Amino acid sequence: MTTEQIIRDQLDRATRDVPGGPDLETAIVSGRRRRLQRRGGLAVAAVAVLGLGATGVHAMVGGDGKTVVHDGGRPVPMAGAPAGPTDYVPGTDIDQKLAAVIAQHLPTLPAPDDVYPSDRHTAGPMPDADWASADDWQATYTENGNEVLLITGTPSEGSLTCDGDCHHVAGGTMFHQSSSTVDQGTHRWYFGTFFYRPDGTFTNAWEIVNANDEATAESQRHVTDTDLAALVQDPGLTFAALGAVAH
Repeated sequence: MTTEQIIRDQLDRATRDVPGGPDLETAIVSGRRRRLQRRGGLAVAAVAVLGLGATGVHAMVGGDGKTVVHDGGRPVPMAGAPAGPTDYVPGTDIDQKLAAVIAQHLPTLPAPDDVYPSDRHTAGPMPDADWASADDWQATYTENGNEVLLITGTPSEGSLTCDGDCHHVAGGTMFHQSSSTVDQGTHRWYFGTFFYRPDGTFTNAWEIVNANDEATAESQRHVTDTDLAALVQDPGLTFAALGAVAH
């Protein structure tokens, strides 16, 4: 399997709603809809590149019984209630560890839209209850109209063939690749940074920008390739460091 095929599969699974459903260009708009409905969140405008919106997630408070109110689908503690890390996937802290590592490298990003488990046979998130069976974990963000998507996981099916401008770096192989899609006249540019380790595990990240041409999209980026390169190489994003089980 070539690098491009592996990347396409990862990105397609991250943005598709159901297996055998619409192609990537259509699913980019609606790919998160299933999870938003399941979480009870409030969907934002369809201009969001990955169809991401405010997700109704669980805010952890200090166990003191303080009242929690909902604002736009995201719980907000009442005044005086201690805030805690958001629990995107009940029953594990992998989601919180993942978000914390990303926050260290990209501190200007807001809180994630979502953090969730997936596997190579599932389009988008798998059920929260099945998190222990995940082949990869994904985190999605929205910043001033741009999207950031990170996927970290166990070896992909097939062997990796680096067919681009690859660089051998400490701990693995790094490369950058940009691509684009057109959906109903809207151009979406995907600026990807990819890191594969000798054991086949990987951490890949994209910034996705709406723009008519690549030069304009580049000028509208909020995250640089250098930022993403430092992020994907962080050893804290491996399954072992996150406490996830490789299958």
